[in-house]
Amino acid sequence: MEQASPKHEQAQPPLERLSDALQEAIKVVVGTHRKPPRRLKSFLNGTWFGHPLHPVITDIPIAAWLLTAIFDIIWLIAPTHTNWAGLGAFVAVIAGLLAALGAIATGLTDWSDTYGAERRVGLNHAFFNACAFVLYLVSFILRWLSGPGDGVAAAILGFVGLACVLYAGYLGGELVFTTGTGVNHTAWEAAGEDYEAVLPVAEVEENKLYRVMAAGVPVVVLRQGEQFCAISATCPHAGGPLDEGAISGDVVECPWHGSRFRLCDGRVLTGPATVNAPRYEVRVSNGQVEVKRASSA
Repeated sequence: MEQASPKHEQAQPPLERLSDALQEAIKVVVGTHRKPPRRLKSFLNGTWFGHPLHPVITDIPIAAWLLTAIFDIIWLIAPTHTNWAGLGAFVAVIAGLLAALGAIATGLTDWSDTYGAERRVGLNHAFFNACAFVLYLVSFILRWLSGPGDGVAAAILGFVGLACVLYAGYLGGELVFTTGTGVNHTAWEAAGEDYEAVLPVAEVEENKLYRVMAAGVPVVVLRQGEQFCAISATCPHAGGPLDEGAISGDVVECPWHGSRFRLCDGRVLTGPATVNAPRYEVRVSNGQVEVKRASSA
């Protein structure tokens, strides 16, 4: 058994080993393995924003570098009369680089919780974005050394960098629309119109999670004294089973990636999840625990 582990590691593809090492390093930096509330990770995930932060920030460098290309084309057509275009390209490159730092930090944080096909696509996405960043960084240095209105080489590097970032954007679309990364896994859950009996009250112990079905949807129920709470049993982030998670008070932690939700209102407290879990109204009738998806969920 002691000799099997090294052989297994050698058999693992190089990119998989690289991904493992990178993900572990990122998790150390952002505090994935720390105790809740893991504020830095949640901030970079966008939990406070109610939306993944990475796709919001990525619009800025893409727009800035598109403007850079436009300004460079204008300057290349008439370099002696369009110094303003060279200056505009210089400023746009700087804006894109600064915004890209935020996109890198948020993107790597999100990627650190992926696996399988989405992890491989995400690694390629990150690679082409990194190429774009390096090309624009060199382009900025050349513009700074030669002056905003004098830099054919800097403009060419910018065009290549734009091609890289646009292809990286295409791969970002693959992550969302093909592999489902970052998609709310509870978005299409059915909602019954009436209360549905799911458990006999006498069988429900306090401070224990129960997985039940309501309108064909898995729901997790918690009893604390005479109070009952219920939310969807599916973690919105990646579909993890919340009923298998650890509870602390009325908060449950997803066993897959550590997202934390308050069971009485579904509010997400800790990332990587960014949207609340659907809440269920609970009542006791005729000795049965009955649930119905809340209209506000």
